[in-house]
Amino acid sequence: MKKQLGFISAAPRISTRPETQVPGPRTRVLGLIKGFEALDWEVKRFIIGDRVPQKLIESVPEKATNGKFFPTLAADLARLVLSTLNTQKSWQELGNQVDWAFEFAATMQSLGWKFKQHGIPWIIHTEGIHFQEAKAERKSLVLDGVARYREIRSYQQCDALVCVSETLKELLVHESGVPPEKIVVIPNGVDTDIFDPKQYTPKRLFPGFTVGFVGGLYMWQAVDLLLEAVHDLRAEGMDLSVVVVGDGVMYETWQTQAESLGIADNVKFVGQVLWAEVPEYIAGFDVCYTGQVEIQQVGRMYHSPLKLYEYMAMAKPIVASAFEDVLRMLQDGETGFLFEPGNKEDVKRALTRAYQSQDQLSVMGQKAREVVLAQHSWVARVKTMIEGLEQILNNK
Repeated sequence: MKKQLGFISAAPRISTRPETQVPGPRTRVLGLIKGFEALDWEVKRFIIGDRVPQKLIESVPEKATNGKFFPTLAADLARLVLSTLNTQKSWQELGNQVDWAFEFAATMQSLGWKFKQHGIPWIIHTEGIHFQEAKAERKSLVLDGVARYREIRSYQQCDALVCVSETLKELLVHESGVPPEKIVVIPNGVDTDIFDPKQYTPKRLFPGFTVGFVGGLYMWQAVDLLLEAVHDLRAEGMDLSVVVVGDGVMYETWQTQAESLGIADNVKFVGQVLWAEVPEYIAGFDVCYTGQVEIQQVGRMYHSPLKLYEYMAMAKPIVASAFEDVLRMLQDGETGFLFEPGNKEDVKRALTRAYQSQDQLSVMGQKAREVVLAQHSWVARVKTMIEGLEQILNNK
């Protein structure tokens, strides 16, 4: 008999719909679900973002509340009310039908405690310290004290916690007082069937050497550093162009920066695209960029960038800042070009190496895909995760 997983998520913007405004979480949710199902679990979903009318979400884009007190406060209060309502509703729908309640964490949301009250293990999967990111990076939170209390309390109360990096685990232990033996570290993965270069015709926006970025436009992505480096290298005679696919609070700021640097004709901000179109854009890049810098207020980088795995699955070499996931995944000069995080001169050095290695990029990209195929699919990730969770739960 198949085990039953209750996959619960209360964030209204996190949806498995193709047209979702936040494709990163969608990819993670679908990857995790696919992994469980491939390992013979039946997944019962309670995903609020799939139930909220899409037009309602689109009517209040993230940038509309960015830094504005009263709209942000209203959103915070709505989160609190909806969390209470959805806790009851999730239990009514899934109740005693599931073996585990697996919650995809979100700001001010906590649903799984109801399941724990009835003896069902409550597992939380977290990508970061949400109240800090919402406050400092997205500027989408006013009641940060309330959010902090609720988030830390949920980490303390749940039966097991899954996070995406060792750095994040250290921060959770320090910030929340969660014992380290309660945490399983599982980096992100990729669906190698979808991200397969053989399936796509490259979408090229510039004829020359193109550096591409895909993802949410937030400060920690350091696209500004890429723009500054490209400006300097173009002044030295290198024909470099940049394509940025995605949206976020820094969209207009970075677009204005490209104009002020005088490189707007060589930089294309595509904006948000359907998730199904993302591989076509990646296929059209010569190299891909992931430039994470430290998260504000935390002083460290703890993410496991989806883009890293998707770039590699699409057989693309990567120009990358040397953080935890990158150092584990990439070999400098073999599958990518590493640089010191936040160091513009080192970004320029890495881009120069990539530009001068154009005849080797295809071979480097194929090596990158082979690495992902061997070790980093979502099924492999979930298999490791289940083993770790079973050990924690059996020891309780």
